[in-house]
Amino acid sequence: MKHSSIWSCLMIFSVVGISLLTSCGRSGKVEITPYILNLHLKYTHIDNFEHGIARVSMDTKTESGRETAVYGCIDERGKEVIPCIYELVFVEPGGIVALSKEGVYKLFVYRDGGVEEFSLPSGIQPISGFCCDRSAVCDEYYNYGYIDSEGNLVVPCRYERVNDYNEGLAVVEQNWRKGYVDTDDYEVSPVSYREAEMFRNGRGCVQNEAGLYGYVDETGREVIPCRFEKAISFYGEVTPACLNGLYGLIDKDGEFISTPRYEAMGICDVDVFYFYENGLYGFVDAEQKELTSARYDRIGELFSEGLIDVEQQGKHGFINKQGEEVIPCIYSRVSRFENGFARVARNGRVGYIDTTGREVFLLPSNSYASTYRSGYGVFCFKSGGEIFIFDEEGNRLDSNGRETPGAISAGSETPASGSVGSDVVSVPAVSAPVSSGSNRSDPARRVEWEIRRSRAIEELTRLQMKLIEDPNSAAIKHNIQSQQNIINTCNEMIAIYQ
Repeated sequence: MKHSSIWSCLMIFSVVGISLLTSCGRSGKVEITPYILNLHLKYTHIDNFEHGIARVSMDTKTESGRETAVYGCIDERGKEVIPCIYELVFVEPGGIVALSKEGVYKLFVYRDGGVEEFSLPSGIQPISGFCCDRSAVCDEYYNYGYIDSEGNLVVPCRYERVNDYNEGLAVVEQNWRKGYVDTDDYEVSPVSYREAEMFRNGRGCVQNEAGLYGYVDETGREVIPCRFEKAISFYGEVTPACLNGLYGLIDKDGEFISTPRYEAMGICDVDVFYFYENGLYGFVDAEQKELTSARYDRIGELFSEGLIDVEQQGKHGFINKQGEEVIPCIYSRVSRFENGFARVARNGRVGYIDTTGREVFLLPSNSYASTYRSGYGVFCFKSGGEIFIFDEEGNRLDSNGRETPGAISAGSETPASGSVGSDVVSVPAVSAPVSSGSNRSDPARRVEWEIRRSRAIEELTRLQMKLIEDPNSAAIKHNIQSQQNIINTCNEMIAIYQ
């Protein structure tokens, strides 16, 4: 029960923490070095960088043989600032929450360009990073409160559930009712509402006992009475609300800016909203002027980097904030844009597009999850236990960061099964140690790495003989370097399993 209780709360933070703005990450093109490429061989996944930190994961197996993953964090130099041994890791504003395999939550903070473990009061466990200089925590009885950045318990653990602070206020829950508390432990509104949303733009959206919605200000006063059948937080100067079964946009005084007319409405950005009528979706601006008619079967949750995905007749594309379909609906699946790229699938192929619609590469694949873009800006494609790496132009890279002659590139029809020709470097995936580093005395695993090393040595010898026959072959030289890197990795893993 301990894990599930805190996990539920962490999931709440994860959902509430979604930002309407572009997520913080790396900007600009990163120089792809052999060191960076080797990081992609070591880790299964490298997330986008947040505040100079990226979460990483490694595939591993439990002592019972079950496949799982362990997590840690690296900085932008690739240094492992949090070891990759944790069951869960959440990178949040001002801090990192990690769950050890023993079921203990730890809080790490960014300080002086580095990361260090945060000292917590006795009997207290963290459940978030720091927002408004406050971090949510819980005690051994699963009561929740807040600490400050010095570790002081400034809001005692007396609530059944809490939320992140925003604009100096946080939603707290007690006896199945919600309200707002400030950073000094003062309840600015009674904890008496059925629902309360994160305080935004000077307003907190609340629901009273009768099930009607209204808004409170920073003092807890109901500045917009609870009279709406449904309402949403103010991300901008207007927001959707429902009265008498119809939706429209209201201003911060609670007045409709235009006649309510839609079956449903929601937020896509601070100044763009979706509407729903006759089974289809369309978009309006902050003045409730229609940007598109109701013509889409489905839409994405939020705009990202100025674009949102839309679906027509089972195919996905993207529109901008002016309602223009800048990327046509031709894809079977799409993701939201992050740092200039979105993952797409079309005609049994998986790849990425940039915000202009340019296809960086599309590889044959049956698995949409087989490819990802790392925090360093390279694309990783996993197939048959091998990892293929591409730059932002869709060029296949070898372990030295150079384009591999004859390799898969943008639009290539070469199968992605790993049998892509003798001149193409095949890079085996590297797994994390068994038991997340707790027991590295494992003869069986050592033998596996010794066998892999022997095969790499044999291949290296074969390539060296071929190089004597063709000393000017760049492809052979690249493959020799790749095999040497594999041997080095095997040596490191063999040393771990001494």
